[in-house]
Amino acid sequence: MTLARRTFPGQFLHYHRAGHGAVTSRQSKRGYSVLAHMKMARLQGASGIHTGTMGYGKMEGDRKEKMAAYMLERDVADGLYYRQPWWGMKATTPIISGGMNALRLPGFFSNLGHTNVIQTSGGGAFGHKDGPVAGAHSLRLAHEAWLKGIDLLDYAREHPELKGAFESFPADADGLYPGWREKLKIAA
Repeated sequence: MTLARRTFPGQFLHYHRAGHGAVTSRQSKRGYSVLAHMKMARLQGASGIHTGTMGYGKMEGDRKEKMAAYMLERDVADGLYYRQPWWGMKATTPIISGGMNALRLPGFFSNLGHTNVIQTSGGGAFGHKDGPVAGAHSLRLAHEAWLKGIDLLDYAREHPELKGAFESFPADADGLYPGWREKLKIAA
């Protein structure tokens, strides 16, 4: 990462962090934390790095991991033990992926407190019953609903792509929005 940053100073460098779990997973009991990994990525010059979904997607994690996203994007952030000033060092953009779909996004954004992330939701788009364009639109609509403070079920009544996301991901819909079938008038 450091060599790439030195060679291409103005290029967006996507740091995927594939395989990090062997070192950062709480289950592995070896290596270092996700927070330490995020700090190293910023120090090395990553433009964006996958931060995980903080328990809202399919990967392990919990809501408190939002501090890793804050550590990447803010000039001063509180870590586990102390406050970290970055003294104007270029920020790194959090990238979220891993099981995110339109139904999970509002909870993720509410936990994080903003939507300043790069979102890569392959399954959330391609898994939509009406295809990837409708899936991508449903993700955009979920973002819109969260920004406007509108309940996702209420917004889905007026937007067929978002309604289709409920039908496409029924297990998430059942867990996150009990009674969604009745409210959207969808037969079981």
